[in-house]
Amino acid sequence: MPGPYNFEFQKITARNLVLSANKQAAYNTAIAGASMTRRQKFDGSAVGELKQTRYSDKAMAGKGTEFATQGLITGWDSAFTFKADADDWLLGWALAFAMGKDVTTGAGPYLHTLSFDETTVQAPAASIYLQDTAAVFWTLVDMGLADLTITFPARGPITLSMSFVGTGIWVDGVIGALPALPAAYAYMLGSDVVFSIGAHGATVSKIGRFMSGSIKISTGVKNHTAPGLGLYGAFPLTGLRKVSFSATIAASSAEDIRPIFDTNELQEVNFTGTSGTSIVALDFPYCNLKTTKLGASGNSVVWQIDGDETTIFNQGGSGVLNAAVTNSQATAYLIGA
Repeated sequence: MPGPYNFEFQKITARNLVLSANKQAAYNTAIAGASMTRRQKFDGSAVGELKQTRYSDKAMAGKGTEFATQGLITGWDSAFTFKADADDWLLGWALAFAMGKDVTTGAGPYLHTLSFDETTVQAPAASIYLQDTAAVFWTLVDMGLADLTITFPARGPITLSMSFVGTGIWVDGVIGALPALPAAYAYMLGSDVVFSIGAHGATVSKIGRFMSGSIKISTGVKNHTAPGLGLYGAFPLTGLRKVSFSATIAASSAEDIRPIFDTNELQEVNFTGTSGTSIVALDFPYCNLKTTKLGASGNSVVWQIDGDETTIFNQGGSGVLNAAVTNSQATAYLIGA
């Protein structure tokens, strides 16, 4: 066949992701481009998804054929999952959308104290802007954070994995000029994280013995749909939230991990990382260990411990998880825009 057949391949590294510290002031309405100011580095394999719910008459009789003769779109859903190395801004942003409440103090750097908002079932909605190719520019609207996993490696940046669920609404087109990249991303390193465990108010660090760990927050967010709403959802609806943690700790000749599990002692567990002026503190005030499993790391014996929603408690209003991030974000996350 005669050519030519040349075309411009689209590079993954040329894609762009833009976020906002704000939440949407109203559901079904994207954040204005002027407030979409954070150009974020991310794993370029991430994609925004639009999902159709469809009807066809294939199962119906009386149409003269066993095959479908007609089909309809009955609904739209949206989703976005992405991974990124944790800079201090993104870590605060992810925790804010996962937990729902941010109280900000300080004069630079700024302390963001984050907690679960139990006063509403309406999840804070993010607008997420993507430049996928030289011709595809769009904004996912009403995106509620469903799952957040924070992983602490022995070396390298803390990593984040996030899954969002939306109402199926999107807006095609550019938001305006692409925000400039920050002069430098303040990365949070796994090697700066101190893991501590012990009685409430008397935790003991396991520096040198803490090998790796992770924290997961699941919000149960789903797209709320109902008759009268048309093809799209009304808002992201929070479900029953869950938190969990896991850690790998090298065993010692003076064993101190197994007795905690054997006696079901109530513990406080925290992960605190300080990378330059950036700080993250994630604290579980009251918990039991759900499992303590013996394992191996090379030639070393290790304990693999974890806790989940059945063993992590909110006692006396302490909260199941208290989070604090110190960074350069001057205003609180989640202000409506």
